[in-house]
Amino acid sequence: MRRWMAYLAALATLLSACAYAPTPARSPQAGGSACSAGAPLDLERYMGRWYVIANTPFLSERDYVGDYDEWTLRADGTIEDKYLGRRHDFDQPVTGSHFVAKVMPGTGNTKWRVGLIWPFEVVVVTAYVDPDYRYTIRCMEDGNMVWMLARDPEMGQATYKEMLDRLGALGFNTARMRRVPQKPSQMGQPGFR
Repeated sequence: MRRWMAYLAALATLLSACAYAPTPARSPQAGGSACSAGAPLDLERYMGRWYVIANTPFLSERDYVGDYDEWTLRADGTIEDKYLGRRHDFDQPVTGSHFVAKVMPGTGNTKWRVGLIWPFEVVVVTAYVDPDYRYTIRCMEDGNMVWMLARDPEMGQATYKEMLDRLGALGFNTARMRRVPQKPSQMGQPGFR
């Protein structure tokens, strides 16, 4: 039963992603999606917990607070990809989705095929990671969904602005980004979902 609920949650994620209106993300001088791969990644260094600082929220993420991704490299080279958080409030239990990701060959570890429900997969791209692996920007290959993540659940305003500026320079519509509450005092604050 629990497995079927996870499958249904993943299906809802996929369907909501398909139903979500496209982002007017292309910069005038760029062709195609704003979501392009950044520099090659040290995959082992990239693993671990990443807190969702901001995103372009879609149906299955809108109700979550304290969201985070947790990636674990498996012996077979696949990645255990967990999206976790608390639904509606910080006093709720941690729930979420568990997926398996496969690094696409020849991409410098920057493009992953994430299996939602067989046979459905999405391609998630790492567009940026800072040299110290503290901040990263990930996006769906078509640019419709974007995530700004950090190793620490709190990001200072100056760093957040730098990351927004980076997103804008990549060609993303930063007006669609919403900060994710990572502590109770952030709930309901301007700019937060």
